[in-house]
Amino acid sequence: MNLRYKNILVILFLPFLWSCEDVITLDLKDGVEQLVVDGWLTDKPEDQKIKLTLSQPYFDNSDPNPALNAQVILFEEDSTAHPFIDFNNSGEYILPHTDISFLRQGKRYALYIKYQGEEYYAISQLMRVPGIDSIGFENFKFPFAPTDDSPQEGMFAQFYAKDPVGEGDTYWIRTTKNNKLLNKPSQISLAYDAGFSPGSKSDGLLFILPVRQSINDGLYVQNDLVHVELWSITPDAYYYLLQVRQESSNGGIFSTPPANIPTNIVNLNSASTKKAIGFFGLSATSSFSALADTLKAQPMR
Repeated sequence: MNLRYKNILVILFLPFLWSCEDVITLDLKDGVEQLVVDGWLTDKPEDQKIKLTLSQPYFDNSDPNPALNAQVILFEEDSTAHPFIDFNNSGEYILPHTDISFLRQGKRYALYIKYQGEEYYAISQLMRVPGIDSIGFENFKFPFAPTDDSPQEGMFAQFYAKDPVGEGDTYWIRTTKNNKLLNKPSQISLAYDAGFSPGSKSDGLLFILPVRQSINDGLYVQNDLVHVELWSITPDAYYYLLQVRQESSNGGIFSTPPANIPTNIVNLNSASTKKAIGFFGLSATSSFSALADTLKAQPMR
């Protein structure tokens, strides 16, 4: 290209380069304060908790304020009531573990919350869950040393469980490594039947390999303790957690516009402007623990 034309192009594009330096001031207004419900109950023999807080502005990084003096009740299908108590006045409403023997797989339960004159409810079902048969390990060595402090040599793990016959079972796989729960949004591991999503034709099969290996966070080393829990969840809980994972990882130049994560918490007064966010779910659980042992692990393939 002729040098003269190159200079002309540079002059033409200079205004566009300068325009990139314009400062844009966004006028952000605080949204309406909403009740936030964090309520996931299980059949595990431990105290069950419903945590209530209040939403806060987007750029407010302080701990959320607790929603105090609420009435929280779990109802069985026959309307038997089980009240939760905020023993520590902290917004954490507790049902002692001695009172959860009424939870039955296949049954539906309703959560009722009354807060500041508003009444909310949510319904969930305790779905079936298969047992975990075992956890296996395979020795592995990276060809190059990692750039971080993670080990170059160790073991990959996988759990073994079989989805029961009947389409539509959904699960949340939760892993604890050396008593620390792997709970980053990117580590949310979900399964639909024995696969990742509907239509995978995996009903009634052994969980597929990527699901079984989702319990890894880097390599395990000798005597690492691995504890895997399989939680049954409802399909709406599956899609809720799926969107939580997607929105939490939505960044970079290829990110999509953020979307509101759906909730199953409903205000009994449909005309009220007061809404709640969060989720109420129920899970039946199965679990298995194992110590990583390179001598018992499968040889590296």
